[in-house]
Amino acid sequence: MRSTRSLRASRARFAAAVCIGVALAGVLATQSAATAAKTATGPVPDVTVRVEGLTKTLLPPKVVTLESGSVSKDGVAADSCSALSALGALEDATHGVWNGSWSSSYKDYFVTSILGDSYSSTADYYWAFWLNDKPASLGACSVDPAKGSSILFFPEYDGKSKSIVAPSVLGISAPASVLVGKPFTVVVTSYANSNGKAAPAVGAHVSADSASATAGNGGKASLTLSKTGSVEIKVTAAHALRDEATVCIHKAGGSCSS
Repeated sequence: MRSTRSLRASRARFAAAVCIGVALAGVLATQSAATAAKTATGPVPDVTVRVEGLTKTLLPPKVVTLESGSVSKDGVAADSCSALSALGALEDATHGVWNGSWSSSYKDYFVTSILGDSYSSTADYYWAFWLNDKPASLGACSVDPAKGSSILFFPEYDGKSKSIVAPSVLGISAPASVLVGKPFTVVVTSYANSNGKAAPAVGAHVSADSASATAGNGGKASLTLSKTGSVEIKVTAAHALRDEATVCIHKAGGSCSS
């Protein structure tokens, strides 16, 4: 799974912020699957944005509605992306707390900082951009997510050292609400770093409040929570990017607010 600097790192750097300039045929073949039609004028609801740092979650999953407009980080009108793009979603979700440099060649931004976590163009890490649980084929400025899409930014290793393993990306599926004191099941999936191929995340550690479990066959783990309210479930694993979900724990006939 280790990235190589010559191909994987260069492709992922461009996918983080600028269009890929290599393997053009492959890009064209995957573009239609990775992006929505660019005829949309907005709004585009239910787009989820998540930002993970190296050691902690910077932005838990946040749902935004994209509206027509433009995004220009350097204040130059010509250096702008559509507000309906994935970069527009990042702008909305972070309230503009990100930075990047404009590429006039690719008409896209190379993202260098999100929510205070920064990586220069020469750093060992860079901001990777995933769309719907797969590495994006184009830069965030060039992708228009459809309704219900999920967007993920995280620091990806540049492939300079053999000692660092490129992380898989974890995903967790949990019920929206469960009864207090009753066991419930969550399912943890691991998405391959290179292509997003899904597999059960057997052995992943799942925790919520004082309860914890290890994902077994099918990536399934069982939890029982004794407190009512909205509880965050966290999942981690070796050489993997963490994920989290929120579940409502309530009494019979009640809700999280009761």
